[in-house]
Amino acid sequence: TRAAGPVPDAEEIAALVDEAVQRLPPDDIEAGLTALNEVRQAIGFRLALATMGLRVAPVDAAARLAALAEALLRALLRLAEDDLARQHGRVPGAGLAVLGYGSLGGRELGFGSDLDLVFLHDAAADASSDGARPLDAGRWFARLAQRLVSLLGAVTGAGKLYDVDVRLRPDGAKGMLVSSLESFADYQRQRAWTWERQALVRARPIAGAPAVFAAFERIRAETLQAPREPAALREDVVAMRRRMRAELDRSGPGRFDLKQGEGGLVDLEFLVQALVLQHAGAHPSLCTPRDTPGLLRALADAGALPAAHLEPLLAAHALMLDLGLDCTLDQRPRIVPPDDTLDAARAAVRSACAERGLVF
Repeated sequence: TRAAGPVPDAEEIAALVDEAVQRLPPDDIEAGLTALNEVRQAIGFRLALATMGLRVAPVDAAARLAALAEALLRALLRLAEDDLARQHGRVPGAGLAVLGYGSLGGRELGFGSDLDLVFLHDAAADASSDGARPLDAGRWFARLAQRLVSLLGAVTGAGKLYDVDVRLRPDGAKGMLVSSLESFADYQRQRAWTWERQALVRARPIAGAPAVFAAFERIRAETLQAPREPAALREDVVAMRRRMRAELDRSGPGRFDLKQGEGGLVDLEFLVQALVLQHAGAHPSLCTPRDTPGLLRALADAGALPAAHLEPLLAAHALMLDLGLDCTLDQRPRIVPPDDTLDAARAAVRSACAERGLVF
């Protein structure tokens, strides 16, 4: 893969990964893993050069890093499934969906970002795999997800693909790694916390079975569009954001945490998520975008965000994403010295939040 030349878009990135997969030796998952790491390094290097050379806008670079992760996840899921099937067969008529949450779902990955993943399957409760050593469906899909997570984090001679965080699944670390569609829907209706419903705003299917994708999208839309009492929603969102900031904000004299600081990226995300949860019932179009710029534009179109806030918030997001991407290029924390431009961006975020009663 060339390090210079045109910057590959999402379609070209997927083609480059598929091309590498076609050359893999059959039944050699370790060789396949090394080859995929080499592809990730090569494409990542091209994107880094383009970002440093200002040949690609930060929001586009982040989206292409997400596209690279998606293509690699799809390829690795096929490898993991084929490997599992050799021993245990497959579950007929059922599939797995790998969902991307957080910055992967929102197409805002940095260099070296980890992946927030959630797994769903659509097998019947009494289903099992059809191999020589059959497993019940729940165990088969759990094995598949465990294998995928293990392969993503495995260290090869060409490095490792991604660190993975699976704590956003239902019931967090105490919950099953893979949920059935039925249990996921029940959890979202009955037991999910407000912050878990906020997380759904950016969640989207990444790899796996289209039928499970479609079912997830129905559950997600139903959850986001459910009626909510605005004051209780604001109270929940503000309480969670304040708790997060107290634990995670690394700002201090002469240093601003781009993600967790006051008026930073997470404040903007919480504003967007709160507005979607409040207004999606009346405006189902708010369920479509996953990226912050797209969500901001959809909120403005729906009248849920005053038009005067749109451009300042888009500019604030672009600036902080740009600064954060520079930090991840150098493998530094996303902490920068404040200046007048950044102060203005933070003020735009704080003003929009305060106007909606979200004083973080």
